[in-house]
This record gives sequence, C-alpha cells and structure tokens, in this order.
Amino acid sequence: MRRIIPSFLLFLLLLFLIPIYVVAPTGEVAGLAVLLLGLGLFLGFGNQPHGLSILMVLSAVVALIGTFFLGQRVANETGAYCAVVLLLVAVTTVGAVLWRRATVVERGQILVVNQLPENRVLIFNEGVHRPLTPSFERKIAVLPGYELVQEQEIRLLNTESMFNVDRIDVLMRYRVQSPRDVVFNLPNRETSLEALQRERGTPETHGEMVALWTDVISRQICQEVEEEARGVVASVVGPVDVFRQRNALADRVKGRLQSSVKRWGIELLDLRFLEVLVDPARVMAANRDKSIEREKQDAERNATMHAYEIEKVGNAQAKVTAQMVLEMVRALREEAPEIHPEDIERIVTTAMQRTTDTQQLSGFFRQLAQAPGNPSSASSPAAQPPKK
Repeated sequence: MRRIIPSFLLFLLLLFLIPIYVVAPTGEVAGLAVLLLGLGLFLGFGNQPHGLSILMVLSAVVALIGTFFLGQRVANETGAYCAVVLLLVAVTTVGAVLWRRATVVERGQILVVNQLPENRVLIFNEGVHRPLTPSFERKIAVLPGYELVQEQEIRLLNTESMFNVDRIDVLMRYRVQSPRDVVFNLPNRETSLEALQRERGTPETHGEMVALWTDVISRQICQEVEEEARGVVASVVGPVDVFRQRNALADRVKGRLQSSVKRWGIELLDLRFLEVLVDPARVMAANRDKSIEREKQDAERNATMHAYEIEKVGNAQAKVTAQMVLEMVRALREEAPEIHPEDIERIVTTAMQRTTDTQQLSGFFRQLAQAPGNPSSASSPAAQPPKK
C-alpha cells in the first residue's frame, strides 16, 4: 500500500505531462518533464517526511496545466477552460466522497491500523486522515493519548517479621509512549480483551474502544504494581519500618515497575504510597520487647522513689525518737541526780515500749472504727446516764 499511492501519483504526473509536450514539443519542456518525474520519484520513494504530500500538490498542479493544454488543443480557448472546470468538479466530487469516508481520530486518541499484506502497523494521531482501504487495512486498537491517573489498594502485605501491613494506597500516573508495543507486547492482552468484551460487548465506536483498552492496560498495571509492592515490602523488617520508609519503598517499586512496563510501550510518570495503614495491635506486638523493657524501667523507678520516701520517713522518726530519749534522760537527771545509768536505761526503754504499744493500739482501734459495717453510737459510753 505504501508503494501504490506514490506509483499512482507518478502515473498521473506522466499522464498530464504528455499533452503539455504535445502542445509545446520543445527541448525545454522535455527537460522540465524529466526533471519533474525525477523529483516525483525522489518524493514518492525517498522516505521524506512530507514527500507524499508535496508529490500530491505537484501532481495536482501538473494535472491542471495538462488539462488546460488538452482542452485548448481539442476546442481552442473555450475548451481549455471547460476542461479545467470539469477537472475541478471531478476532483471536488472525489474529494467529497473521500471526506465522508475519511478517518477521524478525536482528541486524546491514538488509532492503530494493521496494513496488509506487509503486516505493517500505521499510527494515526488525533486529526483527519485518509480513508482506510477495506481490503488491506483494519483498525486493531484505539489507545488513550492522554495521561492516566489511577489509585489502587493493596491489602495484607507480609513483612520479614511476619507481621502484616493492613493496607497500602498507591497512586500511579502513566501514559502510552509506544502504541505499537502496547498492542503487541502487553501481557495477557487477548485474555483481558476477551473477558472485557464478554462483560461489555464488542466496541462499536472509537470512544468504546478507548475505554476497553484503558481497562486492559489498567488491569495489567495493577497486577504488576501489586506483585512489585509485595516483593519490596517482604524484605522490610516490620510494618512500622514500612510506614517510616514509605517514600523510599515507593521509589524502589517505581524503579522495578518502570523496567517492566517500558517493554509494553508504557511510560510510568509517577508512583507514590499515599497511605500505609497498620493495626495498632500489630505495632504493639512488634514492639513487645521494648514495651516490656519500658514497663520494667517504670517499676524500678517507682520502687526507688518509694524506698527514698521510706528512708526519709525513717530518718525523721529516728530524729524524733532520739530527741524524745534525750529529753527523758535530761528530765530524769534533773529530778534525781543520783540515779544510776542502768536505771535510766531501764526507765527510758520501758517508756518507749509503752509509747510504741499505745500507738499500735490506737492505730488498731482507729482502723476498727473506720471498717465498713461498724455501727456508730450517738454518744460515748461515758456520756450515757447510769442505770438505776
């Protein structure tokens, strides 16, 4: 097909150069004709960027001139103008028919066409293109030409410590870079297309085909992202480390995924972890040793503070007791200067023992009075009137 159109245009160029040479059979016209045919060969088969378009314009100009000379030779000046008008009407009619059959690719779409018998792939970007030849060309895909944004949830990812990450929300941005590779190199392409066609039916418009291929690409991208994310997270110690290193882990997943999707003709623009959710119970279980150590330190700190309080109270009581003994000894010496030291020791010891017994007995009765269920009397027994 890529040689048929240039060959046809060259044939038209040669066909309309003949009447020009017949009317003016000079060496200059013959040289010009040879030069135009050589230029046409270069434009048609030289793989130039706009060679085919220039050849079409050149053929149209030569066709108008050749038609003018042919009409002039047949019916003088009037016939020349009539021939040109008839040619313009014919070209306009053919152009209208071709325009109605023209291939229109809407904005944001990429049309992929398979051309037989060479099995060549043609890529039509957005715009108006020539009609497709039914016998040799067929549409095989309509791909999205715009940037695609997608969010995905990945649940229950295992870590190295066997504690799971409950959920990771992933954001991806990608686009079609090579339409041909997407059509022929995308994994599971036929299976996904058949499954989606059973769900939605066969697409009839370009918009439906774009939606179909967008879902096919999206499903494969999601599958690859989940596999790569699980592989990366599995090498992390625990779920808390996944949360702390989420940006670095997202970059690792993006790097590994980019090498995979590039072979499909997809360019991965961005990938990030929006949120990493971990159950608090899993965090406590993962930090159980640290929690036990913290509780142990708290218990030791409380015991030290309690011992310090007891020591302070004991020192105060010892000072009070020493002061009390000193006062008692001083009082005994003032009352009986001739008293023997052994008698002083016996008297002081007995007094201190009675004081201790009295304090303990007072504390016992105080606790007994404060005990629940103990009936309280309105007045003390001493205040009650004696019985007659």
